[in-house]
Amino acid sequence: MSTIKRITRLVAVLGAAAAAAAVLTPPAQADDIPGKLTAHLHITRTGPGLSQCKLVTLAKVGMTNAQAQYLVGSGATARIEVWGDDPIYDNRLYKAPNATLSAGSDRNGGGLIILSHPTLDCKKYLDEDDVYEGDEDEIYVKVVFEAPGYSRMTKNTNVVQTSFES
Repeated sequence: MSTIKRITRLVAVLGAAAAAAAVLTPPAQADDIPGKLTAHLHITRTGPGLSQCKLVTLAKVGMTNAQAQYLVGSGATARIEVWGDDPIYDNRLYKAPNATLSAGSDRNGGGLIILSHPTLDCKKYLDEDDVYEGDEDEIYVKVVFEAPGYSRMTKNTNVVQTSFES
């Protein structure tokens, strides 16, 4: 591989890493209250014709780093469910495999970090208001966290509103 191609790839990888770090930085809020679950969703179109949607969900359960490490080692699990927000009733669009769990520290303290980033076909999974042409879809993720010694916890993310028709 030529030096120019290597440099180009390195720049692309570094740019993607910087963008991911910006997206994945937890919001500056008091989200380290012990036992409190917070969550944020970001959707990015990718792939040929921007037909794929990468759903990056970052969630956090406020606790000490030691507690988080213990829970990761003790079989804690988390998963995401993708939902369409509707006036009458919400509908589940996709149930993802288990998310990645890790103990983490950030500017707000520490906690159990939950990360999920499935890539889905935008039209097939996220065009939830497919009855109307030119409509806007409202997508959110429900994070489900379960761990020994904790009650099952759920948290809905922010709602992303855009059209996923094409």
